[in-house]
Amino acid sequence: MTITGYFKFEKLSDEVKVANGIRSKARLDCTAYSGKYTGLTNFVNNKGQLYFYLTPARDIINTDSKRIADWSLTNNSQNLSSIYIDDLDFPNLGYGYCNGNRLLSNGLPNPMFNFRNDGYLFLINTDYSIIELLVIPDGKNLISLHYQKLIDGGYDMEIMQIREQAGAFFNYAAYSNLFSLTK
Repeated sequence: MTITGYFKFEKLSDEVKVANGIRSKARLDCTAYSGKYTGLTNFVNNKGQLYFYLTPARDIINTDSKRIADWSLTNNSQNLSSIYIDDLDFPNLGYGYCNGNRLLSNGLPNPMFNFRNDGYLFLINTDYSIIELLVIPDGKNLISLHYQKLIDGGYDMEIMQIREQAGAFFNYAAYSNLFSLTK
């Protein structure tokens, strides 16, 4: 298998957000995952939840305007990846990779530095309320080839298998019950 990690991020229903004490309307929570990828560990909060915000890339990326993506996935003032969509015929498919700098803009060590060569493929629904992240280890330098393979359907069987293997990343229902008991 080429894909070693799968993460499904989605906007939770208002009821689930309230029950879990989530106030943000822009947050995308990881509801399913598969694989052994540990590159997102630094984004997990103290409750065990993994989530990102869909942020306009122009707000956080300083680069040539010809090379800027429309969106980025951010959390804790860190950019996981920009989402590049190069083929306008496939607006629901994108690619990206993490910040490979040794230090973050605030001078602190970049926790993603060890994963700087990994590539990401994104499956996105129309309103960006669901984003699936596929991890290609050491795929950064060939990400455009992997992106084209995704467009051509070359990953369809692998994606189907990894979705079937996916389990819950965090049990929002169990935490909802615990949360309501402590009020």
